[in-house]
Amino acid sequence: MMKKNVFVPVVILAAGLLASCSGGQKKVKIVVSGKVTVTDNTITVDPGFTHNEQEVNFSGAKVTLTVNSTKGASKTFDLTEDGSYLLNLQTDTLIGSVVNYGATGRAGSISSEEMDHIIDSTQQLMEGKNASDANKTFFLPPFTIKKVSAADNARIIGSFNGIPYSNEPDASGKTPEVFKFFTNKQKRETLTELLIQREKLKSVH
Repeated sequence: MMKKNVFVPVVILAAGLLASCSGGQKKVKIVVSGKVTVTDNTITVDPGFTHNEQEVNFSGAKVTLTVNSTKGASKTFDLTEDGSYLLNLQTDTLIGSVVNYGATGRAGSISSEEMDHIIDSTQQLMEGKNASDANKTFFLPPFTIKKVSAADNARIIGSFNGIPYSNEPDASGKTPEVFKFFTNKQKRETLTELLIQREKLKSVH
């Protein structure tokens, strides 16, 4: 059975941010199965079963990240646009979307019709069919990176963290976008629960 360890997210100020005051900001949320070490623009992964997350901040017009695995794999990623990125170094595909807090800043309740849409959209997204930057829905296979927001203050919630009950402004007074991601395995396990919830919603209407 896979061991799920409790982890503490770590924020790293990358050397690239110190070396250059020009260019925009690029925040990268790394989610990894195993241990991860970040040195300048190089990310080294020691694959394993422990879930870990790190946020790394970079500055510059173009940032090239090199990901090396202790198992021998290597890959580079060029980040040319400012914003918030998710780097999936897990063994499973990640799917996710923006969290809708509504006008009150709190996650709202949904109707049975909206539940139908969620179930249908989830099934399609698990197959990568309806991933859309415009709709802020994402499909990330292992060892891929994706810009999820043009803002560098977006909050990206990983697969083993819950969605915050409310969305509060950050230190600068700006309310960040919040994105929640799950593994495909997690979504397969919860799809049955969504179907049960849908039937309960329909029974009270």
